[in-house]
Amino acid sequence: MTREQTRHSKAWYNALSRYYDVLIDPFQGRLRRRGIDSLRASPDDRVLDVGCGTGRGIVTLEHAVESEGHVVGIDVAEQMCRLAQDRLETEDPSAVVCGDAVALPFDSDSFDVVLVSFTLELFEDDHRTTVLGELRRVLEPGGRICVISPSATASDPIPLLYARLNEVFPTLVDSRPFDVSGVLAEAGFEIVQTHVERVLVVPIELVVARCGS
Repeated sequence: MTREQTRHSKAWYNALSRYYDVLIDPFQGRLRRRGIDSLRASPDDRVLDVGCGTGRGIVTLEHAVESEGHVVGIDVAEQMCRLAQDRLETEDPSAVVCGDAVALPFDSDSFDVVLVSFTLELFEDDHRTTVLGELRRVLEPGGRICVISPSATASDPIPLLYARLNEVFPTLVDSRPFDVSGVLAEAGFEIVQTHVERVLVVPIELVVARCGS
């Protein structure tokens, strides 16, 4: 996202935040939970949830890593972050960070596991490449990542229609379907698992991959 797009995205998701769990999560929650299961987080893993929204994924991940692990969520929308922090049992303010995935505010090799659920499609191609570089930087070599995003396939007209709607209504239809497994492979990730299913009529791709050395 450009700086202007980031500003509009923050405003949109701040406004949507109070309705997000009712309007959006019913369509995304099941795949997010499936992605978390696919990551097979261990009790002592350090986990990052990118685009954590209202924090439902953080709660599920905290149950997976138990008390020995550590989960951090990051989101660009301040109100989403507030709702996520309120949802958590911990009062640790570092559990939810308000920030941009283009420049993650974390040290290199900080995490064993990363979840990116319905977030990477919000970025244009060049910024998506930057985000993936940041994710590789903060992941330990051999670390695991799960990306869940609308998928673009040459044989399916729905992603093309979705992309066209994004051009006409960039705020309301803010996603850009892309070849999720292909983009991750180009960014240097080793693909472990792929799964595609439709949410409403849109094909969604769930990809689990490993971070190379």
